[in-house]
Amino acid sequence: MPTVSAPPRIKLHNILFATDFSPSAQSALSYALNLAHRYDAEVYSVNVLPHVTFVEGVQPDPEQIRLLAKQQMTHLTSSEPFRAIRHKELIEEGEVPEVLSKLIWKYDIDLIVISTGGRKGLEKLLLGSVAEEVFRNAECPVLTVGPHATRWEGDGNLRHIMYATDFGPESVHGLPYAISLAEENRARLTLLHVAPEPGVALPEPQPGALPVLDREQVEAFTEKQLRDLIPEANQLWHAPEYKVEFGSPAETIVKTAETADMIVLGVKRPKALTKHLGAGVAYKVACEATCPVLSVGAGHRA
Repeated sequence: MPTVSAPPRIKLHNILFATDFSPSAQSALSYALNLAHRYDAEVYSVNVLPHVTFVEGVQPDPEQIRLLAKQQMTHLTSSEPFRAIRHKELIEEGEVPEVLSKLIWKYDIDLIVISTGGRKGLEKLLLGSVAEEVFRNAECPVLTVGPHATRWEGDGNLRHIMYATDFGPESVHGLPYAISLAEENRARLTLLHVAPEPGVALPEPQPGALPVLDREQVEAFTEKQLRDLIPEANQLWHAPEYKVEFGSPAETIVKTAETADMIVLGVKRPKALTKHLGAGVAYKVACEATCPVLSVGAGHRA
């Protein structure tokens, strides 16, 4: 079972905001700027252009596409919300995951903020494989803002953070961020585990067979596991809440987090042969959650 020591305060110096200038990306921008203001971070706004081979009379000149993107970026970053934020405009070309990975190292990025609600440009993040490739392989945490994310608005304060874990070795990577964000924002912290429905014990168990636990036993055992995850040396303003639910992981996480302002997940790197075979639990949560989802992979930079 993974454990975590008392986490250092999370520091966000540089935030990378990826945009295709769609309404969904505009929605994600408010989260990026709120965090930048709270942590006094610089925002790097990037628009990623696909590689285009120019054929005269068939499609627009790539230089014209780039010029239009620059104009849209300038219009975006000259708006009122950017006035009090240090920021830099970036127009890049290539595949989204590769471009973002390059920028993480070039600008020492601490957090990527992306939207999953578009229908062009970054909208391919909705297709699953690209989205998961970004947040499972990124060398920093990724805040995903899905089409149903309507919470964490108004004054921008985080009041309730939910950390969901399957107790796997990768899931622990998200826990320090959940604890630190809860401390920083004086927010409630809920730790959640979704368990499968317990089986029914046989009238005459076979010799050597493990006992079949009922729901109450599973809840008690799992709650203890959740409690053991919180280090004694923490500065939480509220006693953590521990929840054990039963059912389908993605759907149950989304339903349980209806009152949360952010969901935090630790995610694993996909295996080379399976990374393009479909969306996993983390991706489904990111698409359906009513709040942003912070995904922290095993390969993130310290």
